[in-house]
Formats: sequence, C-alpha cells, structure tokens
Amino acid sequence: MAGAARWRLVWGVVLACAASLASFGLLFLSGWLLAGAAVAGLAGQVSARAFNIILPATGVRFFAMVRILARYMERVVAHDGALRLTGQLRAWVYERLIPLAPAGLMELQGGDMLGRFVSDTDKVAAYYTDVALPFARAALCGVVFVGVFACFLPLAALVLALGLLGGALVPCLIGAATDRLVRRGAEKQSQIQAELAETLQNLGEYLLLDTACSRAKGWQAQQSAVDHARWTLDALEGAARGLVTILTFVTALAVLVLAAHAHQMGQLSVAEIPMLVLGGLAAFEVVTPLPLARQAAAEARLAGVRLQMACAPHGVAEVVQPHDLPHAPYDLVMRDVSFAYPKTVSPVLQHASLSIRQGEHVGLVGPSGVGKSSLINLLFGFYAPCGGSITFGGVDVRLLRAEDMAAFVAVVAQDFHLFAGTLRDNLLLGAPSATDAEVAEVLEVAQLTRFVQSLPKGLQTWVGNDGLRLSGGQARRVAVAQALLRRTPWLVLDEPTEGLDAPLEQALMAAITRWAANTTIVCMTHRTAVLPFMHRVVRVEDARFCPEGRAT
Repeated sequence: MAGAARWRLVWGVVLACAASLASFGLLFLSGWLLAGAAVAGLAGQVSARAFNIILPATGVRFFAMVRILARYMERVVAHDGALRLTGQLRAWVYERLIPLAPAGLMELQGGDMLGRFVSDTDKVAAYYTDVALPFARAALCGVVFVGVFACFLPLAALVLALGLLGGALVPCLIGAATDRLVRRGAEKQSQIQAELAETLQNLGEYLLLDTACSRAKGWQAQQSAVDHARWTLDALEGAARGLVTILTFVTALAVLVLAAHAHQMGQLSVAEIPMLVLGGLAAFEVVTPLPLARQAAAEARLAGVRLQMACAPHGVAEVVQPHDLPHAPYDLVMRDVSFAYPKTVSPVLQHASLSIRQGEHVGLVGPSGVGKSSLINLLFGFYAPCGGSITFGGVDVRLLRAEDMAAFVAVVAQDFHLFAGTLRDNLLLGAPSATDAEVAEVLEVAQLTRFVQSLPKGLQTWVGNDGLRLSGGQARRVAVAQALLRRTPWLVLDEPTEGLDAPLEQALMAAITRWAANTTIVCMTHRTAVLPFMHRVVRVEDARFCPEGRAT
C-alpha cells in the first residue's frame, strides 16, 4: 500500500472515532442539560438561577459541530484512501495477469475474469471502509465509553461493557451461515457473468440457432439462486441487527435501574440518570454496523481468494534470471522438442526438430489441431516444452520474457483482437510513434488503401468492439497492417488470408512477401494458394515437422 493511501486510511479511522465520540458526547450532555434544566425549573426560581446552562449548552453545540465536520471529513478521507487502494490493487492484479496470458488464464472464462478484476478488487479494497474501520471504531470508542461511565457509576460501566461485548459477539453467531451464503452467491454470480459474456460475444450464432431464449431461462434460474442467497443474507443481517437492538434497550434499562438506585443512595444527581441512559443508547451506535461488517468481511475474504487463484501461476514458464537479448542472425532452432498442453493426453509435438534461418519464408501446413499454432506459444514462452530445446538468436527462449520476444517477432494470430476504437488507434497499438507515411505504406501492403479511402472518416472510422463493424477479411487485414507497422525481424502469420477471395489472397501475399523480402516470414495455413509465395514448406504431421522442400 502506498504511503498516501495508508495515511488517508489511518486518518479515516481517527475521524470516524471522532465522529462517534462526538455523537456520544452530544446525547450524553443533552440528557444532562434537559434533565438539569427541568429539575432547576421545578425546584424554584433560586435553583433556576443557580443552574449554569451555559456550560452544557456550549458542550452540546461543540459536539454537534464536531460530529458534522468529522463525519464529512471521514467520508472524504476514508473513501479517497479506499479509491486509491482500489487503483493500486487493480494495477497489482493486472501486473500479475499479464505474464500468465494466455496459458495461465485458459481455465478462466472472460466474464468470470472481468468480474474478478472489477467486482472482486472493489470488495477487497472496500475491506478497510466496510470491515476494518467499523471494528476498529467499535473497539476504540467502546473503551472510551466504558471509561466515561466508570467515572460516574462503575457498576453501570460494567453493564455497558457487557452489553457492548455482547453486541460485538453477535456477528460471530452468524459467521458460519454468512460465509456459506456468500460463497454460494459468489459461485452462482461467477457462472452468470461467464455465461453472459460468452453469450453476448456469440449472440448472432445463438439467435441464428434459436437458442438464445433457452440460455436466458438458464440465467433466470441461476439469478433466482443468487437473489435467494442475497435475500437470506439480508434477513440474517436484519436478525442480527434486531438482536443488537434488543441488547441496546436491555442495557439501557439496566443502566436506568442502576442509576436510579445510585440516586437513592446519594451517589448520583437526578440530572445524571438520563445522562447515563442516553449515553448508553448512543454507545451502541458503534456496535450496530458490525453484522453488516461481518458480511463484508466474508465477501472480501472470498474475493481475495478468487484474486489469488486468478493471479497464481498455472504451469506457466517463468523467467527467473533474464538472459541477454537475441542477436543476429535471428535463427530459430528447435531440437528434439516434445510438448503437450496441460490436462491433455496426446502430445502436440514429440521429438520434433525444426530450423528456420533469418530471411527465410516458410510455410507451415497441416490440418487444424496438429500443432501449427503451438509454435507461437512455445516461441513466446507462454508454455514450456516438456523436453528438448528451443533457441532464438542464439538464446534459449526459456530465458526470455514475452515482451523481449515481442521486440523481434510480430504475430498475426488466428484469433486476433481489435479494440473498440478507430482504425488509427488499432494500427498504432503496434507502433505508437509511426508516421502517417508509414501507416499509408502498410495499408497499401495490406490491400486496405482503397477501402480506407472509401470511408467517410477514413482512419478515424470506429471499428467497434473486436472489429464488429468490419468484415472478417477487412479485420484480418487490419491486424496484418498492425503487425507490419512494427517492422520486426520476424513475422508470423496464422491463417492470414482466411475470409479473402482468391484474387485478394494472391495480391495480399505478393505484397507482403515483396515488402518483407528480408524479413523472416512463417506462414501457418491450410490454403495451398499461399504456398508458392514461400521459400519452402514444412508439414506438421504425427507430432513432428516434416520438410517438403521448396514451394512451387
């Protein structure tokens, strides 16, 4: 936690305690003021003149002003610290998620991951304002309240201490049930978020197959379970608050009886009886929020566990000691490599060897699922090979970070992503400092110049989330242009001509190979029309790389 946020949180506790103490002092003195004024008035003119109303009235005004200011400042300072903590926590989570992608996040669905990143970080960051602050305030102020009572009537102080302790223990009575209900609701909510995000991403297919309504009914059933868990939690919290309220009035009644007896014994004045009773009622203000704080604690604890699970490495290769960066020539050498994805039986590669020299244009062919795209995952260290070695530019790829490899290799993945923004925004993600001339050059290579010129807003055209406003072929060529703009020594293309007609396919590949004549190109494809543009072809079959010689 950064120092700025930490001190705001500390001051938040101080101000919260000040507000509660001022509220206690306000009711405490109000009881004395009202009762004292009434007694003085009933006792006659002499007693009325002898009663000093200025002192308690000034105290009441003082505590009233302090309560208002302290409560306002506590909200400002504490929530400012909590928001800063939320920002720091999200940055911490994001920093740990980046090295895990994509291998370490395969088991998490997009909606569930978004829920963890947004909702769970909010709940963990709110632990201070919703849990730590109420319990700290109750402990600190409770000691002060009991101490003040002890100055007037020690037996009443003991009763108040027992009442406050009983109120503080009420959340423990509902603890197990709260944890169970919070966990059940979180599991159902996580399923809903994951399925909702998946459905929205593929809404067209579900509408086409007329299955959207059935999925909506499934959500309604799950949402009913979430609502039932939430209703039960609210009922449980309401019952706990009711129990605290009963303790409040029982304690106040006991204080009243003890104070009346003390007055009969000459230990207290008449005005001090309502003072102690109202003070006892005010003291329970710090205990009443504790059942809700216990519920927030369960939610924050579960959210923290979910975040830890999401950020924990899941078989991802970690670079312990980064090595020197690759050096020219940027050759790729794979020797006797074996690899299988986690929780799978069949190996993708088994004792496979492959060598690609700098400047070569290599076509990687084979049916879907044989392991062509696995080369990208191994090259960037997203997965570690089960055996063998892989070197790039003379350096073992296991000693390189993914961001190091990104400086040398540009990839157009089969499942590329375009962000909700303009064409220019998406193109410049690969090279933020690229000039207009460089952008125009790669658009020409990607066969997009005429298309962009036909748009009313040109490069300022909004493409929509995941390139929704573009056709499949147009979006893929935007991804190709983005990769070309980076001007890296290596260019890896995974099905670059998918969705293109034959003439456009030929024009695109001819332009790419001509523009990147000195760049190493690895083209993974199942379209034979692409192969004549490659220097040689390698077939992936039987978990091995089988050279087929020069392309014709």
